[in-house]
Amino acid sequence: METKIPASIGALRVDTHLGKFSQGCTVLLTALAFLFNLPVPVIITAVIMALSALVPVASPYRLLYQGIVVPLGLLRPRIVEDDPAPHRFAQGVGAIFLFAASIVLFFTPAAALGWALDLIVFVLAGINLTVGFCAGCFVYYQLGRLGLLPKVRYAGGFRWRGV
Repeated sequence: METKIPASIGALRVDTHLGKFSQGCTVLLTALAFLFNLPVPVIITAVIMALSALVPVASPYRLLYQGIVVPLGLLRPRIVEDDPAPHRFAQGVGAIFLFAASIVLFFTPAAALGWALDLIVFVLAGINLTVGFCAGCFVYYQLGRLGLLPKVRYAGGFRWRGV
């Protein structure tokens, strides 16, 4: 979701449509995995989200968005001033939940727990996609206020923008 800009400007920017596209893909993959009882898409989604959080330029969602979705005119970039760190944090937490779900689904008989973890990611990504509330971003801001994570790098704090 992070967009590079000249250092002279100094403002951090995020493409909100890339974020929505990523959330939509996550919702789709986690729902399909649950509905068809397929643990493989869970681990695939976990890897994609981990890459998105750790190496945003190599995110499969970003590559698909920039290589196919934008050129076809399905979505246009919507760049806004925002700190990408809370968004990456949220993706990282989602990846952790999905890795945990994968471990449970592949290596234990407790499938209900694995699917519950998958559904948590599905619900939170769905809320962000539909109403614009990012629970992971909210947690990031609260941890920043407590001094446990860096504070956001722009004026303001957590702002729910809605859709």
